[in-house]
Amino acid sequence: MHHYATSFCHTISKIQRNREDVPISELSLRLAIDIIGKTAFGIEFGLLDDDSSDCCNDDDDCDGSCFLRQHTYSISSLKMDLSGSFSTTLGMIAPVLQKPCREIFKRIPSAADYKLHQINQRLCQRIDAIIAKRSSEMNRESKDFLAALLNSRQTRLAENLLTDSYVRALVYEHLIAGTKTTAFTLSMTVYLVSQHPEVEKKLVEEIDRFGPRDLIPTFDDLHSKFSYLDQVSSNAARGCRTQLAHPARELTVAAFAQGTWVWLALGVVAKDPKHFPEPDVFRPERFDPAGDEEKRRHPYAHIPFGIGPRQCIAQKFAIQEVKLALIQLYRHYVFRRSPRMDLPPEFQYGLVLSFKRDIMLRAIQRADD
Repeated sequence: MHHYATSFCHTISKIQRNREDVPISELSLRLAIDIIGKTAFGIEFGLLDDDSSDCCNDDDDCDGSCFLRQHTYSISSLKMDLSGSFSTTLGMIAPVLQKPCREIFKRIPSAADYKLHQINQRLCQRIDAIIAKRSSEMNRESKDFLAALLNSRQTRLAENLLTDSYVRALVYEHLIAGTKTTAFTLSMTVYLVSQHPEVEKKLVEEIDRFGPRDLIPTFDDLHSKFSYLDQVSSNAARGCRTQLAHPARELTVAAFAQGTWVWLALGVVAKDPKHFPEPDVFRPERFDPAGDEEKRRHPYAHIPFGIGPRQCIAQKFAIQEVKLALIQLYRHYVFRRSPRMDLPPEFQYGLVLSFKRDIMLRAIQRADD
């Protein structure tokens, strides 16, 4: 993981030397995919080393840049509103019609369902190729997630359960859950810190206190020696962003039958002034364990990784990834918003929150570097 965080910093260094703006949100996604590729699947996507930006043609082999674009389109299409495909929109009104409608529209080249189907097919073909290659190798020494799945298919029962299609679905899920969300948190953190010099100063001081710049933090170090970094990343994950004002509404208390599915709006809970005074203010100190605000707050007011049996199983992994990347970045650079960037940034709301356009920043090399 530290290797990819270092590559992340080197890529930004090349951009900075050319006096260009840093597309931090795109680079964060490349970082997240590279890390998931190696740790979960044992492969090198090489996206941080790929300078190309043009996607390959349909008949070309899918290189890293093309994979990135297909991955991004696939995730951004996961919507539950009127901006989604026709079958998705229809499914909100008449769920029983969604599947037959999708089967029809995925055969019409001009339809959004068609493009999404084609992109997903290419992604699945790429994933199937990865699974087939790893299955033929059967390296029992590998410690990644895919190797563990494939090695466990040695009994007939496990082979019947862990079919190729099931393994493919798990791999696809990892690519979605382990990349876009982490990349958004990382780029959002860097953007917010760039807008608050007083936060940046405290963050850099804490990172410098840890030790020489070539000293790699251990897991225990990340957990115990970067308290302010924890506060900064927690506040960024809470979602400090400018929102349109809505009229106050009083909700009626309702009783739900046991087994009813409830969609919990975590973003709304995280903006409740009762738990977060001045909710739109980026103030990391609100997460100080010794502070009154943190002590008074309900433990479920801030649950970016969920709770209960559906809590994100990769929570510690994601936090470690974000913290290592931030430490590596701020050991060498500070950042300022580029004049070319929208202010405030616009968001694209789907099953995974993302930016409509890249977060563009100016990397400034630290004077003592």
